[in-house]
Amino acid sequence: MRKGKLIVVEGISGSGQQVKAAIVGLHKALVELKYDVVECANPDSGRAQELGIANMINWPFGKNARADFIFEGAVRAEIFKNIVEPALQQDKIVLCKQSSISSLANAWVSGYTGHFDVLRHLDKISRGFLFEDEIYPDLTLFLDVPAQEAFERIEDVLQIHHEGGIEYYEKMREFYLREIPRWHGVRIDASTSRPEEEINADIWNVVTNIL
Repeated sequence: MRKGKLIVVEGISGSGQQVKAAIVGLHKALVELKYDVVECANPDSGRAQELGIANMINWPFGKNARADFIFEGAVRAEIFKNIVEPALQQDKIVLCKQSSISSLANAWVSGYTGHFDVLRHLDKISRGFLFEDEIYPDLTLFLDVPAQEAFERIEDVLQIHHEGGIEYYEKMREFYLREIPRWHGVRIDASTSRPEEEINADIWNVVTNIL
């Protein structure tokens, strides 16, 4: 029987600093209250090597978006079954840096929308739907960074360029804002004009409601 809590912290491309700061601050606050905390990175196909299954399938990443997502689903299932589920069973708090929304958002802004319902079902299956109890976040925190700020950080500071330009970030943010109600989501204003302490206070006020 599940006893712990799964908290996912999400943000669009370019919000990595805010997401990282939020996880660090939340982890510290939970530990101070004697909660046992487990952190989990984005459970996508990028973690295949870490899980020791990278060599099982010679998958041509990037060649076929649907194939990528199927493999991603396999890796995601490993994470949820072997890391997240045991921690929840042991009454631990799992802090996950991005999860389902991030993969769906990237597919959406990349134009892979023709069979989007299939992508949703693949994600659900990887979280246990149809097989066992579906693992669903108790809370999703969306660290909302304005598209222009995200654009400037990625494009100007990190020198990583997306073909879509500023519209890429605007579309991703729009998708997140539409999507978070599905995931017990709460929007947190994480613009650079706000002090980190203020952002963390907003986060903690939300988190205490589910503890």
